Amino acid sequence: METTLPAEKVEAKPNPSLPETVLDFWHFLKSPQQLQAQHQEPKQIWKPLLQLFVLKFSLSLGISLLVFGLLQLLGLDHFGSHGLDKFLRETHPLLVLLAVAVVGPAIEEFFFRAPLRYTRKRLLVSFLTINIFVLPPLLELSGISTLVSALIWLTTLALGLWVLLSDERARHFRRLWKEHFGAVFYTFTIVFALVHLANYENLNLPSALIPLLVVPQFIGSLFWSYIRLRFSLTWAILAHGSSNALLLALSYLTT
Repeated sequence: METTLPAEKVEAKPNPSLPETVLDFWHFLKSPQQLQAQHQEPKQIWKPLLQLFVLKFSLSLGISLLVFGLLQLLGLDHFGSHGLDKFLRETHPLLVLLAVAVVGPAIEEFFFRAPLRYTRKRLLVSFLTINIFVLPPLLELSGISTLVSALIWLTTLALGLWVLLSDERARHFRRLWKEHFGAVFYTFTIVFALVHLANYENLNLPSALIPLLVVPQFIGSLFWSYIRLRFSLTWAILAHGSSNALLLALSYLTT
């Protein structure tokens, strides 16, 4: 029976201050590693979780205002249309809330955060999902030819299956995963952010600036991944869903 990789044990602070929570998060980002989940009572988790939530929201909002404000000053504010705008206009608010704050976060956390605690089955499911549903639109967005896109897609699929369907190669990959977990962590974080570029249509930005549009999702991914490893996948889904619900409420209030 396959087990998850050994995790680093971190002593849980019963009542951490905001600076302590921020410092713990910063130390983790400098050197990401498997953390032993802190199976605490909800009343012990709420305070650091709320602190992380406020920090994430503040950073996302501040950096987003900075990035989009700079693009506007440069005259590069024609981002094209966003798929969510049409969805908000044409769908009942309760259905929007269900999709954006419940179903979406649960699916995204399952595919992008669950595999951070390594098992071969989790990684295989995540890999196939990303390869089938995420990679094609990203390749289309890159503007490369259909033939080259198809070759990249087939090569990626073949390599992934070649590694994960072999016991020997999977064991070797598991060891590399453990030794280079920082690269794994940031790869999942970046891919999660890039996925959200598929929401944009008719982009009118230089290619080098397009990733700036998903900086908020990148920041969010850092927090949800940390919460997943520090506490549990359930708490990551809850935090992600709550953040989306808050942003949704602000969107309705400002339009």
